[in-house]
Amino acid sequence: MSEEDKYTTELEDIRKKIDSIDDKLLDLLNERGNIALRLGNLKKELNLEVLQPEREKEVIERLKTKSTIFRKEGIEAIWKEIISASRGIQGTIAKVGYLGPMGTFTHQAALEFFPKAGTQFLSYNTTQEIFENIEKDTLEFGVVPIENSLQGTVRETLDMLIEKELFIQGEIELRIVQNLIGIKDSELSQIKNIFSHPQAFAQTRSWLKANLPNANLIDVSSTAEAVRRIRKLEDKSYAAIGTEFAAEVYELKVLSSKIEDEPSNFTRFLIISKTENPIKTEKMKTSIVFVTKHVPGALYWVLKIFSDAEINLSKIESRPRRKGRWEYIFFMDFEGDKEDTKVKDVLEQMKANVIWYKVLGTYPFK
Repeated sequence: MSEEDKYTTELEDIRKKIDSIDDKLLDLLNERGNIALRLGNLKKELNLEVLQPEREKEVIERLKTKSTIFRKEGIEAIWKEIISASRGIQGTIAKVGYLGPMGTFTHQAALEFFPKAGTQFLSYNTTQEIFENIEKDTLEFGVVPIENSLQGTVRETLDMLIEKELFIQGEIELRIVQNLIGIKDSELSQIKNIFSHPQAFAQTRSWLKANLPNANLIDVSSTAEAVRRIRKLEDKSYAAIGTEFAAEVYELKVLSSKIEDEPSNFTRFLIISKTENPIKTEKMKTSIVFVTKHVPGALYWVLKIFSDAEINLSKIESRPRRKGRWEYIFFMDFEGDKEDTKVKDVLEQMKANVIWYKVLGTYPFK
Protein backbone atom coordinates (compact mmCIF):
# COMPACT_ATOMS: atom_id res chain seq x y z
CA MET A 1 0.00 0.00 0.00
CA SER A 2 1.38 3.41 -0.97
CA GLU A 3 1.80 6.22 1.55
CA GLU A 4 -1.05 8.14 -0.14
CA ASP A 5 -3.39 5.12 0.01
CA LYS A 6 -2.52 4.67 3.68
CA TYR A 7 -3.51 8.24 4.51
CA THR A 8 -6.68 7.95 2.39
CA THR A 9 -7.73 4.80 4.29
CA GLU A 10 -7.01 6.49 7.62
CA LEU A 11 -9.05 9.54 6.53
CA GLU A 12 -12.01 7.34 5.61
CA ASP A 13 -11.79 5.51 8.97
CA ILE A 14 -11.78 8.81 10.88
CA ARG A 15 -14.78 10.06 8.91
CA LYS A 16 -16.69 6.86 9.68
CA LYS A 17 -15.92 7.29 13.39
CA ILE A 18 -17.15 10.90 13.27
CA ASP A 19 -20.36 9.77 11.51
CA SER A 20 -20.88 7.13 14.20
CA ILE A 21 -20.33 9.67 16.99
CA ASP A 22 -22.71 12.15 15.28
CA ASP A 23 -25.39 9.44 15.17
CA LYS A 24 -24.92 8.82 18.91
CA LEU A 25 -25.04 12.54 19.63
CA LEU A 26 -28.32 12.85 17.73
CA ASP A 27 -29.77 9.89 19.66
CA LEU A 28 -28.77 11.62 22.92
CA LEU A 29 -30.24 14.94 21.73
CA ASN A 30 -33.52 13.18 20.88
CA GLU A 31 -33.48 11.64 24.35
CA ARG A 32 -32.78 15.05 25.89
CA GLY A 33 -35.60 16.55 23.79
CA ASN A 34 -38.12 14.01 25.07
CA ILE A 35 -37.11 14.78 28.67
CA ALA A 36 -37.28 18.54 27.94
CA LEU A 37 -40.82 18.04 26.61
CA ARG A 38 -41.83 16.23 29.82
CA LEU A 39 -40.17 18.99 31.85
CA GLY A 40 -42.08 21.66 29.94
CA ASN A 41 -45.40 19.92 30.57
CA LEU A 42 -44.55 19.63 34.27
CA LYS A 43 -43.71 23.35 34.46
CA LYS A 44 -47.10 24.15 32.93
CA GLU A 45 -48.86 21.94 35.50
CA LEU A 46 -47.01 23.77 38.29
CA ASN A 47 -47.58 27.19 36.67
CA LEU A 48 -43.81 27.74 36.37
CA GLU A 49 -42.08 29.82 33.69
CA VAL A 50 -40.60 27.74 30.86
CA LEU A 51 -37.69 30.19 30.63
CA GLN A 52 -35.41 29.73 33.67
CA PRO A 53 -32.24 31.80 33.00
CA GLU A 54 -30.50 30.99 36.29
CA ARG A 55 -30.94 27.24 35.77
CA GLU A 56 -29.69 27.53 32.19
CA LYS A 57 -26.66 29.51 33.36
CA GLU A 58 -25.97 26.86 36.01
CA VAL A 59 -26.09 24.06 33.38
CA ILE A 60 -23.70 25.88 31.04
CA GLU A 61 -21.22 26.87 33.76
CA ARG A 62 -21.07 23.26 35.01
CA LEU A 63 -20.36 21.92 31.53
CA LYS A 64 -17.70 24.57 30.82
CA THR A 65 -15.65 23.24 33.75
CA LYS A 66 -15.83 19.67 32.39
CA SER A 67 -14.58 20.34 28.86
CA THR A 68 -11.12 18.92 28.12
CA ILE A 69 -10.66 19.93 24.47
CA PHE A 70 -13.32 22.50 23.46
CA ARG A 71 -12.87 26.12 24.53
CA LYS A 72 -15.30 27.34 27.19
CA GLU A 73 -16.76 29.82 24.70
CA GLY A 74 -17.45 26.95 22.30
CA ILE A 75 -19.23 24.90 24.97
CA GLU A 76 -21.35 27.92 25.90
CA ALA A 77 -22.33 28.58 22.27
CA ILE A 78 -23.24 24.91 21.64
CA TRP A 79 -25.36 24.52 24.76
CA LYS A 80 -27.14 27.84 24.30
CA GLU A 81 -28.39 26.49 20.97
CA ILE A 82 -29.35 23.13 22.52
CA ILE A 83 -31.23 24.81 25.37
CA SER A 84 -32.95 27.24 22.97
CA ALA A 85 -33.99 24.35 20.70
CA SER A 86 -35.35 22.54 23.78
CA ARG A 87 -37.49 25.58 24.63
CA GLY A 88 -38.86 25.35 21.10
CA ILE A 89 -39.87 21.74 21.78
CA GLN A 90 -41.61 22.97 24.94
CA GLY A 91 -43.64 25.40 22.83
CA THR A 92 -41.72 28.56 23.70
CA ILE A 93 -40.31 30.49 20.76
CA ALA A 94 -38.58 33.79 21.61
CA LYS A 95 -39.63 36.57 19.22
CA VAL A 96 -36.86 39.12 18.65
CA GLY A 97 -37.33 42.35 16.70
CA TYR A 98 -34.51 44.12 14.84
CA LEU A 99 -34.16 47.08 12.48
CA GLY A 100 -34.50 45.67 8.99
CA PRO A 101 -34.43 44.65 6.30
CA MET A 102 -32.43 41.42 6.52
CA GLY A 103 -28.68 41.96 6.49
CA THR A 104 -28.44 45.14 8.60
CA PHE A 105 -25.87 45.49 11.37
CA THR A 106 -28.77 45.29 13.82
CA HIS A 107 -29.86 41.96 12.29
CA GLN A 108 -26.28 40.72 12.62
CA ALA A 109 -26.17 41.83 16.28
CA ALA A 110 -29.45 39.99 16.99
CA LEU A 111 -28.12 36.76 15.45
CA GLU A 112 -24.88 37.01 17.45
CA PHE A 113 -26.62 37.72 20.77
CA PHE A 114 -29.51 35.22 20.62
CA PRO A 115 -29.32 31.48 19.89
CA LYS A 116 -30.82 30.77 16.47
CA ALA A 117 -32.61 27.58 17.52
CA GLY A 118 -35.88 28.41 19.28
CA THR A 119 -35.77 32.09 18.23
CA GLN A 120 -37.86 33.89 15.61
CA PHE A 121 -36.20 37.05 14.24
CA LEU A 122 -38.61 39.71 12.96
CA SER A 123 -37.75 42.79 10.88
CA TYR A 124 -39.12 46.29 11.68
CA ASN A 125 -38.67 49.64 9.95
CA THR A 126 -38.16 51.85 13.02
CA THR A 127 -36.96 51.73 16.61
CA GLN A 128 -40.35 53.03 17.73
CA GLU A 129 -42.09 50.04 16.09
CA ILE A 130 -39.83 47.66 18.02
CA PHE A 131 -40.56 49.36 21.35
CA GLU A 132 -44.31 49.46 20.68
CA ASN A 133 -44.47 45.78 19.67
CA ILE A 134 -42.68 44.78 22.88
CA GLU A 135 -45.26 46.82 24.82
CA LYS A 136 -48.05 44.94 22.99
CA ASP A 137 -46.37 41.56 23.71
CA THR A 138 -45.94 40.91 19.98
CA LEU A 139 -42.21 40.73 20.70
CA GLU A 140 -40.33 39.43 23.72
CA PHE A 141 -37.07 41.24 22.92
CA GLY A 142 -35.79 43.99 20.68
CA VAL A 143 -32.31 44.83 19.42
CA VAL A 144 -31.64 48.54 18.84
CA PRO A 145 -28.49 50.65 18.28
CA ILE A 146 -27.65 53.04 21.11
CA GLU A 147 -24.29 54.56 20.12
CA ASN A 148 -21.54 54.54 17.53
CA SER A 149 -17.90 55.19 18.43
CA LEU A 150 -17.64 57.83 15.67
CA GLN A 151 -21.17 59.29 15.33
CA GLY A 152 -22.19 59.19 19.01
CA THR A 153 -25.57 58.38 20.59
CA VAL A 154 -28.61 57.29 18.57
CA ARG A 155 -31.13 59.86 19.77
CA GLU A 156 -34.27 57.96 18.74
CA THR A 157 -33.28 54.98 20.90
CA LEU A 158 -32.49 57.22 23.88
CA ASP A 159 -35.86 59.00 23.52
CA MET A 160 -37.69 55.66 23.46
CA LEU A 161 -35.83 54.44 26.57
CA ILE A 162 -36.89 57.60 28.40
CA GLU A 163 -40.52 57.52 27.28
CA LYS A 164 -41.33 53.80 27.38
CA GLU A 165 -41.49 51.50 30.42
CA LEU A 166 -39.09 48.89 29.07
CA PHE A 167 -35.78 47.59 30.41
CA ILE A 168 -32.29 47.02 29.05
CA GLN A 169 -31.48 43.30 29.37
CA GLY A 170 -28.09 43.24 27.71
CA GLU A 171 -25.71 44.77 25.20
CA ILE A 172 -23.48 43.71 22.31
CA GLU A 173 -20.81 45.59 20.34
CA LEU A 174 -20.07 45.07 16.65
CA ARG A 175 -17.12 46.37 14.67
CA ILE A 176 -18.55 48.20 11.66
CA VAL A 177 -16.92 46.81 8.52
CA GLN A 178 -18.09 48.19 5.17
CA ASN A 179 -17.72 46.39 1.84
CA LEU A 180 -18.40 47.20 -1.80
CA ILE A 181 -20.90 44.60 -3.04
CA GLY A 182 -22.04 43.74 -6.56
CA ILE A 183 -23.62 40.93 -8.55
CA LYS A 184 -21.64 37.71 -9.04
CA ASP A 185 -20.12 38.51 -12.45
CA SER A 186 -19.39 42.24 -11.90
CA GLU A 187 -15.96 43.82 -11.40
CA LEU A 188 -14.78 46.95 -9.61
CA SER A 189 -13.88 48.66 -12.90
CA GLN A 190 -17.50 48.36 -14.11
CA ILE A 191 -19.13 50.21 -11.18
CA LYS A 192 -20.74 53.54 -12.06
CA ASN A 193 -23.53 53.78 -9.43
CA ILE A 194 -23.46 52.99 -5.71
CA PHE A 195 -26.37 52.60 -3.30
CA SER A 196 -25.93 53.00 0.47
CA HIS A 197 -26.96 54.82 3.62
CA PRO A 198 -25.53 58.38 3.98
CA GLN A 199 -23.64 57.28 7.10
CA ALA A 200 -21.92 54.46 5.16
CA PHE A 201 -20.91 56.94 2.45
CA ALA A 202 -19.44 59.20 5.15
CA GLN A 203 -17.53 56.25 6.63
CA THR A 204 -15.99 55.31 3.26
CA ARG A 205 -15.38 58.78 1.77
CA SER A 206 -11.60 58.46 1.34
CA TRP A 207 -11.80 54.99 -0.25
CA LEU A 208 -14.48 56.14 -2.69
CA LYS A 209 -12.45 59.22 -3.67
CA ALA A 210 -9.38 57.07 -4.31
CA ASN A 211 -11.05 54.15 -6.09
CA LEU A 212 -14.37 55.30 -7.61
CA PRO A 213 -14.21 59.11 -7.74
CA ASN A 214 -16.75 59.41 -10.59
CA ALA A 215 -19.37 56.99 -9.25
CA ASN A 216 -22.89 58.27 -8.72
CA LEU A 217 -23.74 57.92 -4.98
CA ILE A 218 -27.42 57.17 -4.28
CA ASP A 219 -28.83 57.44 -0.74
CA VAL A 220 -31.18 54.71 0.57
CA SER A 221 -32.67 53.92 4.00
CA SER A 222 -30.06 51.33 5.08
CA THR A 223 -27.01 49.42 3.88
CA ALA A 224 -29.12 46.26 3.77
CA GLU A 225 -31.70 47.99 1.56
CA ALA A 226 -28.81 49.03 -0.72
CA VAL A 227 -27.68 45.40 -1.05
CA ARG A 228 -31.27 44.24 -1.62
CA ARG A 229 -31.61 46.69 -4.52
CA ILE A 230 -28.43 45.37 -6.15
CA ARG A 231 -29.86 41.86 -6.00
CA LYS A 232 -33.07 43.07 -7.64
CA LEU A 233 -31.37 45.13 -10.38
CA GLU A 234 -28.86 42.48 -11.54
CA ASP A 235 -26.84 45.24 -13.25
CA LYS A 236 -23.02 45.06 -13.40
CA SER A 237 -22.70 48.86 -13.25
CA TYR A 238 -24.40 49.07 -9.83
CA ALA A 239 -22.91 48.26 -6.41
CA ALA A 240 -23.80 48.77 -2.77
CA ILE A 241 -21.85 49.55 0.37
CA GLY A 242 -22.87 47.15 3.12
CA THR A 243 -21.98 44.19 5.29
CA GLU A 244 -20.44 40.91 4.22
CA PHE A 245 -23.37 39.34 6.09
CA ALA A 246 -25.82 41.15 3.76
CA ALA A 247 -23.85 39.96 0.73
CA GLU A 248 -24.26 36.37 1.97
CA VAL A 249 -27.98 36.84 2.67
CA TYR A 250 -28.64 38.15 -0.85
CA GLU A 251 -26.09 35.85 -2.55
CA LEU A 252 -23.95 38.65 -3.94
CA LYS A 253 -20.21 39.22 -4.41
CA VAL A 254 -17.88 41.35 -2.28
CA LEU A 255 -15.92 43.40 -4.82
CA SER A 256 -13.73 45.06 -2.20
CA SER A 257 -13.70 44.39 1.56
CA LYS A 258 -12.98 46.61 4.58
CA ILE A 259 -13.32 49.88 2.70
CA GLU A 260 -14.19 51.96 5.79
CA ASP A 261 -11.79 54.86 6.41
CA GLU A 262 -11.62 54.30 10.18
CA PRO A 263 -11.05 50.68 11.35
CA SER A 264 -11.85 51.46 15.00
CA ASN A 265 -15.54 52.00 14.26
CA PHE A 266 -17.89 50.14 16.62
CA THR A 267 -21.63 50.29 17.28
CA ARG A 268 -23.15 49.31 20.62
CA PHE A 269 -26.58 47.65 20.53
CA LEU A 270 -29.01 47.21 23.43
CA ILE A 271 -31.29 44.26 24.11
CA ILE A 272 -34.62 45.56 25.44
CA SER A 273 -37.59 43.79 26.99
CA LYS A 274 -40.65 44.28 29.19
CA THR A 275 -38.92 42.42 32.02
CA GLU A 276 -35.70 43.12 33.87
CA ASN A 277 -32.57 41.08 33.25
CA PRO A 278 -32.67 37.97 35.49
CA ILE A 279 -29.02 36.89 35.03
CA LYS A 280 -26.29 38.01 37.43
CA THR A 281 -22.59 37.88 36.57
CA GLU A 282 -19.42 39.22 38.15
CA LYS A 283 -19.43 42.25 35.83
CA MET A 284 -22.72 44.16 35.80
CA LYS A 285 -23.58 47.55 34.32
CA THR A 286 -26.51 49.83 35.23
CA SER A 287 -28.01 52.53 32.98
CA ILE A 288 -30.02 55.43 34.37
CA VAL A 289 -31.50 58.74 33.21
CA PHE A 290 -32.06 61.74 35.48
CA VAL A 291 -32.87 65.47 35.58
CA THR A 292 -30.95 67.61 38.07
CA LYS A 293 -32.45 70.34 40.19
CA HIS A 294 -32.00 73.94 38.96
CA VAL A 295 -29.43 74.91 41.58
CA PRO A 296 -25.71 75.62 41.24
CA GLY A 297 -23.55 72.50 41.37
CA ALA A 298 -26.44 70.00 41.16
CA LEU A 299 -24.68 67.82 38.57
CA TYR A 300 -21.39 68.11 40.42
CA TRP A 301 -22.96 66.76 43.61
CA VAL A 302 -24.53 63.85 41.74
CA LEU A 303 -21.17 62.92 40.22
CA LYS A 304 -19.45 63.36 43.59
CA ILE A 305 -21.79 60.78 45.13
CA PHE A 306 -20.60 58.21 42.59
CA SER A 307 -16.97 59.25 43.02
CA ASP A 308 -17.12 58.98 46.81
CA ALA A 309 -18.63 55.49 46.46
CA GLU A 310 -15.82 54.54 44.03
CA ILE A 311 -18.31 53.58 41.33
CA ASN A 312 -16.86 53.85 37.82
CA LEU A 313 -18.90 55.80 35.26
CA SER A 314 -18.52 54.44 31.72
CA LYS A 315 -20.77 57.02 30.03
CA ILE A 316 -22.53 60.29 30.78
CA GLU A 317 -24.32 62.45 28.25
CA SER A 318 -26.87 65.27 28.32
CA ARG A 319 -29.64 66.17 25.92
CA PRO A 320 -32.57 68.63 25.94
CA ARG A 321 -35.66 67.39 27.74
CA ARG A 322 -38.80 67.33 25.58
CA LYS A 323 -41.13 68.29 28.42
CA GLY A 324 -39.37 71.41 29.67
CA ARG A 325 -37.76 74.42 27.99
CA TRP A 326 -34.03 74.70 28.75
CA GLU A 327 -34.15 71.59 30.88
CA TYR A 328 -31.64 68.80 30.27
CA ILE A 329 -31.80 65.08 30.88
CA PHE A 330 -28.66 63.06 31.63
CA PHE A 331 -28.01 59.52 30.45
CA MET A 332 -25.47 57.58 32.53
CA ASP A 333 -23.89 54.11 32.51
CA PHE A 334 -21.96 52.90 35.55
CA GLU A 335 -20.40 49.65 36.71
CA GLY A 336 -22.44 47.88 39.37
CA ASP A 337 -25.75 46.12 40.05
CA LYS A 338 -28.71 48.21 41.19
CA GLU A 339 -29.41 45.50 43.79
CA ASP A 340 -25.98 45.96 45.42
CA THR A 341 -26.09 47.80 48.75
CA LYS A 342 -23.50 50.37 47.61
CA VAL A 343 -25.46 51.19 44.43
CA LYS A 344 -28.75 51.38 46.37
CA ASP A 345 -27.16 53.90 48.76
CA VAL A 346 -25.89 56.03 45.87
CA LEU A 347 -29.29 56.09 44.15
CA GLU A 348 -30.92 57.04 47.44
CA GLN A 349 -28.46 59.91 47.94
CA MET A 350 -29.12 61.10 44.36
CA LYS A 351 -32.71 61.96 45.26
CA ALA A 352 -31.60 65.11 47.08
CA ASN A 353 -30.04 66.52 43.90
CA VAL A 354 -32.44 65.45 41.13
CA ILE A 355 -36.00 66.25 40.13
CA TRP A 356 -36.50 62.80 38.62
CA TYR A 357 -34.56 59.67 37.77
CA LYS A 358 -35.25 56.31 36.19
CA VAL A 359 -33.26 53.05 36.20
CA LEU A 360 -33.25 51.68 32.65
CA GLY A 361 -31.73 48.32 33.57
CA THR A 362 -28.92 46.32 35.10
CA TYR A 363 -27.23 43.83 32.79
CA PRO A 364 -23.98 41.91 32.21
CA PHE A 365 -21.11 43.43 30.24
CA LYS A 366 -17.71 42.19 29.10
